[in-house]
Amino acid sequence: MTQKPRIKSPTHTVIAGKPGNGQPAGQLDVGAGLSDAELRQHIQDCGRHMLACYERYEAFGDPKDREAAQYWLREQNAAQAALSPASKAAREAEIQRRIDDGVDFFAVAGQRDRERLTA
Repeated sequence: MTQKPRIKSPTHTVIAGKPGNGQPAGQLDVGAGLSDAELRQHIQDCGRHMLACYERYEAFGDPKDREAAQYWLREQNAAQAALSPASKAAREAEIQRRIDDGVDFFAVAGQRDRERLTA
């Protein structure tokens, strides 16, 4: 009896003809039945690729690097949309928590500065 191969990583299923990791290979098919953990990894990978492409664009001014950065942003958005509703809610809660932590930091720092000015 032969077993169906298990999807081992987010890059297991690829689509030919799209930029992949800066190489002329393929790219992940987001609809390949990936788990939320694999999709979260893919979202992070897309973000890294997007930043790398945009940094190259800023350094060298090649419009193809800017187009590649936009491509990775679209892929990241597609992967985020493919997350399960529970995973989306958890991700949004984490983002909100980070925003709240930043707001709290600046609120506390501002209060501390005001106290120093009145002392």
